[in-house]
Amino acid sequence: MGDPRIEQLAEVLVGHSVNVQQGEKVLIIGASETAPLIKEVYRRVLRAGGHPMTSITLAEMDKIFMDEASDEQLSNIEVMEWMYHQADAVIRILGGANNKELTNVNPQRIQQRRKATAPLSQYLMKGGARWVLTMFPTQAQAQDADMSLEEYENFVYSAVNVDYKAMEQSMLAAAERFNAAKKVRIVGKETDLTVDIEGRKAVICAGTHNVPDGEFFFSPNHLLTEGHIYYEWPTIYAGREISGIRLQFEAGRIVACSAEKGEEALIQALDTDEGSRYLGELGIGANFGIQNPTKDILFDEKIGGSVHLAVGRAYEDAGGGNESLIHWDMIKNLRDGGELYLDGELVQKDGKWIF
Repeated sequence: MGDPRIEQLAEVLVGHSVNVQQGEKVLIIGASETAPLIKEVYRRVLRAGGHPMTSITLAEMDKIFMDEASDEQLSNIEVMEWMYHQADAVIRILGGANNKELTNVNPQRIQQRRKATAPLSQYLMKGGARWVLTMFPTQAQAQDADMSLEEYENFVYSAVNVDYKAMEQSMLAAAERFNAAKKVRIVGKETDLTVDIEGRKAVICAGTHNVPDGEFFFSPNHLLTEGHIYYEWPTIYAGREISGIRLQFEAGRIVACSAEKGEEALIQALDTDEGSRYLGELGIGANFGIQNPTKDILFDEKIGGSVHLAVGRAYEDAGGGNESLIHWDMIKNLRDGGELYLDGELVQKDGKWIF
């Protein structure tokens, strides 16, 4: 008998997130370690009358590709582009055998591949196909989260299998306050940062593109960010753990940066292109059921009492503005002495709303 929690997650993805209809083609992407969820999603796409397509990778294939591919092969996305353009919906399942697999790969090769595949993400972001991203719990993720596999499974399924319609309603009041504001000021440990959201409207996220979910976000005016911020929680970017990040903004641009761990990788990412030193997103975590960071952005950025600011590409459905090959979320904990102000009015303290 299968795990009913996997079956429930598959139903969320197929029935709620991308809402598969009769005759639609659905691309399912994942590593072999995520096979239990891939099979349940496949089953439910068929039951919905859809036509499933799969793209499944084996352990170490990404490392082999990065080591062996020629420049032409690194830049070629013809097969994946064909699959994306054939699909009415894309379901991508994260989870693998080794999250540090690409740690020792030349960062320039990773950037070259990222540049080549950027049009695929842009195609989805611009509405080319409905899409959702989720996580299947594996040993690699459990190790990064400092949990046993059983503990991590419980953590994941309690976060993803929730009532997303109720979650959406719970975020409306806070989002409306932000919609009426011009400036968001973030205050916390080594942090005093002001972000401009005048004229922008919140995009409320309740299980349509991310599972788990629980945030609302803006594409800020990327030319008006001022101040400095320190990120206590570590993040994984291109297979590298980077922690203790400090950023200084002037006229929207990051003019100084440092990291306690992984500083070279931080600088390389911020030097990807001109847009990578400007903000593309201000997100407000509103899932108070996720309590602790696990070094996985899919979960950590949703934590109630946190904010995340992405450097790089802005989402068009949130107002757009900044263009870049990267979109990298960094998460700020506000639950221990942090404050959020809207046009000078305190609206959140220690991670809790006060209105």
